[in-house]
Formats: sequence, structure tokens, C-alpha cells
Amino acid sequence: IYEEVMQAVNDKYGHFFIDGPAGTGKTFLYNTLLATIRLHGDIAIAVASSGIAALLLSGGRTAHSRFKIPLKIDEFSTCNISR
Repeated sequence: IYEEVMQAVNDKYGHFFIDGPAGTGKTFLYNTLLATIRLHGDIAIAVASSGIAALLLSGGRTAHSRFKIPLKIDEFSTCNISR
């Protein structure tokens, strides 16, 4: 997988998606890719959906934080969770 992603980066495809069950090495792979890309002087932005996930990535931030996506929260804001 590492070689395929690096080939995509080198060919300037720009983005990719990696999925897999827990414990399969996704975080290790992401951090290895980030380090390699940055070592070559290129820009690699680590973005995650949650703060916990972002903490696991080198230089990781949430998408809202990294891209300054506004969250409009007021006294009427709700989160509907159902089964």
C-alpha cells in the first residue's frame, strides 16, 4: 500500500483514501507517508474527523480547525442521536 500511495503522490494525483479494521496499521502508514512526503520538502496535511484521531497523526488537526470551517453553535443547537 505504501508504494501505491507514494506513486500516487509522485504522480500528483493529490489525495487518496485508506480504510481498514482497527489494528491493521493505518495510523502507522499515515505517519510514515507524512514523514516521507515532508522529508522530500513537499506539503502533507494530516486532517482527521475527530480530535482524538488528529492527535494520533503527526501534525494532525481536525478538518474544522485546519480549514477554518465555521461551526455556528447557539442556544438552539442540537445533536440528534437515535438507535
